[in-house]
Amino acid sequence: MLKHSDSNLSAAENAETYLADYLEHIPAIVWRIDIVRNEISFLNSYTIPTHEEKVRAILQDTQLAKTMILPEDREQFNSCYKQIRNRIKAACVFRLRLGKGVTGWFKLASMPDPNHHSCSIGVLIDVSSQVNTVLATDGMPTLSTKIDLIEDPVLLIHFSDRTVRAANKAAKQFLQYDDDKLLSLTFQKLLQHNTSTTLHQVYEGLIFSDSWSGKLNVSDSQGRSHQCSTHIQAIAHAEENLLWVTMKHNNDCLTCKGTPVHGNEAVPLEAITKSMRKCSTIKELLETMLKALPSDSPTDAIMLSRIFIDKNTVVVIGAGEPFETVSENHIHPYEGSIAENIVRFDLQSHVVMETSKSIKPIDWALFIPRGIRSYYAQPFYEKDVLTSVLIFCSTKGQSYDPDANAPLLALHEEFLKNLKRCMRDR
Repeated sequence: MLKHSDSNLSAAENAETYLADYLEHIPAIVWRIDIVRNEISFLNSYTIPTHEEKVRAILQDTQLAKTMILPEDREQFNSCYKQIRNRIKAACVFRLRLGKGVTGWFKLASMPDPNHHSCSIGVLIDVSSQVNTVLATDGMPTLSTKIDLIEDPVLLIHFSDRTVRAANKAAKQFLQYDDDKLLSLTFQKLLQHNTSTTLHQVYEGLIFSDSWSGKLNVSDSQGRSHQCSTHIQAIAHAEENLLWVTMKHNNDCLTCKGTPVHGNEAVPLEAITKSMRKCSTIKELLETMLKALPSDSPTDAIMLSRIFIDKNTVVVIGAGEPFETVSENHIHPYEGSIAENIVRFDLQSHVVMETSKSIKPIDWALFIPRGIRSYYAQPFYEKDVLTSVLIFCSTKGQSYDPDANAPLLALHEEFLKNLKRCMRDR
């Protein structure tokens, strides 16, 4: 007779055996990546027919991936793989050169491993047959049918006036527009929460390469911003020039769950810009930005942290009542700072929803004693080196949506120009 512990062990072993057998029958490469150990494990023995181990090796060999993946798809693949390394839910579709003029379409999809907190798990699937089915049918009347075969949101944009020509079901659900309003939606409104520099890069890619891939902030019908991995391809179809726009949510967006977005608040840009240009000190510049925020903004204070990694130092200047007792150019160690977190994990931004749960030394030294309960930190770089972090602070918890744009995003470029001027003139 088995003891109770032996019985439990036997049940667990049977479950693992069943799962292993199940994975062997999946027509996809199933893998697990341990981001701490930098190791990949393949959970089944499936290989892409006729291509043996070559396709699965792109998950290990970056040089092979660069050689096999088509140039216009590399950025999308690299962005997706980077998210996988950060244990963020991700997916992308890309093309591989398979030899002798043959190109295959593949989908890479992953999620954080719920049983291994340092791992991501996922699949690599050959989707060539599905894509070829889409491309096999000609004729503009069937174009909407074609894009509906794709799971991710897809828009077709008129090249002439930049309005939407067609949208698949996923895009309609994502953007939440009525059909009539969707067809009058402009590309500019869709991308309104992006900087002019980013949009210039998009248009430059389309002009010189007929395609662009990267992260964009996409606006829905409520004006909420969603960060997406986006691929834009210029195509000609039935004597019409179009942009094929494919979007992939980078994570489980809180705005989609009805969470209020406190991010890129609307402000009178021209008036605020003029005021910023009159500032003679960094503190005046921060105070001007703080006053520009609307009355319903959760932001109670703004802090600038200037970063000197080689000196293990950050120098902070604050504006707003919580920081009235903080002296200008107050010094803290870089180690244990927000900046260190951003650099270590290569973060596009850093949001703390409740500082009382923090383990960062700077939160306990600087923010918590002054009643700051949540903040949104936006990093800025020069030649790929982190030089400063702009931090929007609130005395209320849960004030910032990690998926929203940073507050006053439209003013950030002007802020950086005036910051350099104030530092030069002091």
